[in-house]
Amino acid sequence: MPLAATLTTERVFEAFLGDYAEMKTLFYGHSYCGNPLGCASALASLEIFEEERTLEHLQPKIARMRALLADMATDPHVGEVRQCGFIAGIDVVNESGVPYPWQEQTGAKICLAARRHGLLTRPIRDTLVLMPPLCFTEAELERAVGSLRAAVREVCRR
Repeated sequence: MPLAATLTTERVFEAFLGDYAEMKTLFYGHSYCGNPLGCASALASLEIFEEERTLEHLQPKIARMRALLADMATDPHVGEVRQCGFIAGIDVVNESGVPYPWQEQTGAKICLAARRHGLLTRPIRDTLVLMPPLCFTEAELERAVGSLRAAVREVCRR
C-alpha cells in the first residue's frame, strides 16, 4: 500500500512557521500522505516486525549478503560494491576497470539478462541495485546474487 511522509530538519520546519497571512505555509504534500489504508497497512507491518523480530533475523542475512557480494567482487567486470544493511549497489566496469560508456546501457542489459535467470532488479546507469525484501531467505539471497553474477558474465563477456 502506498504511504508517504515528509521529513525535514528543525531549521527548515521553522522557516515555515507563522500566520497564514504571512504565506509561509509549506504548500506541499504527497498524494498518499495520511492515506488511511496505507496507514493501517503500515501499522500492521510494524506489528509483524515486532512479532517476527524481523530486524533481529536480518543481521545474519546482511552478513551473508556481504560474503556473497565479496565473492562477486572478484569478477573482473565488477568494480566497487557498496552495501548498507540489506541494500547493495554493484558497479559494472570493463576488464580494464573502466566504466562502460553510458550510452551502451550495460546496467540495463545486465538487468534484462538477470530476468532470464529469475531475478527482477534495476540499474542506476551501470550500478546494479540489489534490494531484496526483508523476508528473503538466505537461499533466495544466494539465488539472487547468483543470477546477477550470471547476468554480468553473460553481458560483459560477449
